[in-house]
Amino acid sequence: MVNMDIKELWKEYNITLDDKKQELVSELQHPLLINGTTGSGKTFLLLARNAYLMKVEEVSPTAILNLVHDPAIAKRVAKDYRYLYCDDEQMPSFVDMHSFAYRVIRFHDKTIQRESCKAYRDMEKVIRRLVKDMFALELTGLQLRRLQRQISTCRSMMMSEREIAAINFEGMDFPAFMKAYAKFKNDRNIYDQDDILCECARILMSTPAVLQTFAARYQYVHIDDAQELSFVAHVIIKLLFSSDAQLMMLADRDQCLDLDKAAYPQALDSFADTYTEARIERLEGNWRNNQTITALANEFLYKQEAGMQCSSEETCEVKFKGFAQLERMYEYALRMVVEDESDIAFLYHDAALAMPLLELFMQHQVPFHFHGSVKKFLQEPLVKDLCNIIELLIDPKDMRAFYEVYEKLGFDISKKVLLEVAERLRDDESVDVYQAMMESSYRAAGKKKLAASMENIRMASTLETHTMITFILDKLGYRARLLKANILMSESSLLALRVIAARYHDPAQFLNRLREMGEFLCEPVSRIQLRSVASARGMEFSRVALLDCLGSTFPRAGLQEEELQLERRLFFTGITRAKHQLEFFTSKRCDLTRLEISPFLYELHAPKEEEAKSAGERPVPQPKKLKENNLKRGMRIRHATLGEGRIVKISEGMMHVQFTSELKILNIRHCITNELIDRA
Repeated sequence: MVNMDIKELWKEYNITLDDKKQELVSELQHPLLINGTTGSGKTFLLLARNAYLMKVEEVSPTAILNLVHDPAIAKRVAKDYRYLYCDDEQMPSFVDMHSFAYRVIRFHDKTIQRESCKAYRDMEKVIRRLVKDMFALELTGLQLRRLQRQISTCRSMMMSEREIAAINFEGMDFPAFMKAYAKFKNDRNIYDQDDILCECARILMSTPAVLQTFAARYQYVHIDDAQELSFVAHVIIKLLFSSDAQLMMLADRDQCLDLDKAAYPQALDSFADTYTEARIERLEGNWRNNQTITALANEFLYKQEAGMQCSSEETCEVKFKGFAQLERMYEYALRMVVEDESDIAFLYHDAALAMPLLELFMQHQVPFHFHGSVKKFLQEPLVKDLCNIIELLIDPKDMRAFYEVYEKLGFDISKKVLLEVAERLRDDESVDVYQAMMESSYRAAGKKKLAASMENIRMASTLETHTMITFILDKLGYRARLLKANILMSESSLLALRVIAARYHDPAQFLNRLREMGEFLCEPVSRIQLRSVASARGMEFSRVALLDCLGSTFPRAGLQEEELQLERRLFFTGITRAKHQLEFFTSKRCDLTRLEISPFLYELHAPKEEEAKSAGERPVPQPKKLKENNLKRGMRIRHATLGEGRIVKISEGMMHVQFTSELKILNIRHCITNELIDRA
């Protein structure tokens, strides 16, 4: 392509940039940190910068490296560049940080003729299995996320064994776990994501030849979403690109969403000290959202502080949709896509609550794109347990299902008895697992307990799916098991199963439908998208509906302060994906299970109540303001994150509250000042 000047570039590709962005695009003298709020055009600037370098400065694309947060974003940004600028074969490199680090490792290993360890992105199953084997613990979703975050923090902060030895973690020997986890990976020659970054940093610090090779390879380095980089990632970037490369980082501290991978945004505070002659700039304006959505987002996240400055004059009506039953919510979502054929994104925080909508779209043959994994949902311990127990109730001769759940059903059976039961089933096809247990060497007390419940178990095989799930919870003791693990009836996976179960009365048909969902291939591109709020970062949609605005889901219950702040940023991200239309969905009940409205909706809806009334919308009920002298022993209250509980004692400004699964001591003034409690 013939070389052009910068004005010709913008004219040729019909690109409009304000004066500041044009100046930043062509800044080639100083390391740049560009801060900006959501919608300020950071990624658009990054793409324009690439085009400027190649088409005006005639820089080879092989000398340009663009680092982004994850592989999906890398593909999306590359696609956007190709759409805007790529009229020839020249394409710069867009890659996520872990893939780039793995390139360094493979290059190094090839030079010393060593086979590189395989890289794995998802180690959830391994972590769950190790914890269960070592500590006899079944991790909840929240516990798993916290453990993964702690693992990532240790590795990404490059902690010593001594530092790790001082860490206490939720009822387990964390240092022992870390040693077992490391041994598991070493024995199999595999890396997790944190290992990749740590090994890359080690190689760069210990092997000058590799460092020089990669430092010389890239002349221009751009990093989008720099607030998500971990400490060790910053170490790698500093080692490689602090001297000769022209570095540009783009960041939004309010969009730091990946604490699970030990994001370390604090490193940006020392950018000017780290990089010689650094320049720090800020982009103003929100070019994505209209006035109404911008004002709502500002009120939610920034409160009285200066927030985003809207560049649009458009307004819209924000809808708060409350449903008496959860199933009605999904039916309404189906009507939305049938009656209006414009683009829409249904965003969720918990993937489980997207499953009933996904199933409904499949049922009605509505084409959609799902950015997630149904198989991962089906592998959730609660989902697997209930499905296996249903399998066993349908077919009491199913030894596989029995083996999976006998412990969950309270059968304290030795391996010897299990072998006897399996052998008896093989020898006589007319015998089921219960008969085989009664004929085995299973202890007398266990047989007596089994005999007492046999009639109920036999009758359960004739129940409809929805009733069978209730039977499992109440008659087979599974509810008590969940509560012991601090899992409430409002758990997202359980809600999703109950909604889908109500659509398929035959248990066998229900299980078959779940298998079909696991094998279903959605559309690669569609006007209808189901995706997590986190995965929608950097994207925009004409219409957005936030699916799971429930008190147990968004924010998740039982969070620590840092986690709660992350939930706020995620909710803010969901709001700011909408360009023209925004709706929030919540529900009062799922069957007989009472659901709480997200406290985030209370915050958002308060200033909009009069507008909602005038527009004919039913306003979400507002919490009654409590005063300290209103609180009495025996009174039921609702806490923003802990749910519903009863006050059992009040003393010296503190109240003892019995929640469903735990007793908490709370500071009354703190709860009232921060509007954390209201009347139940």
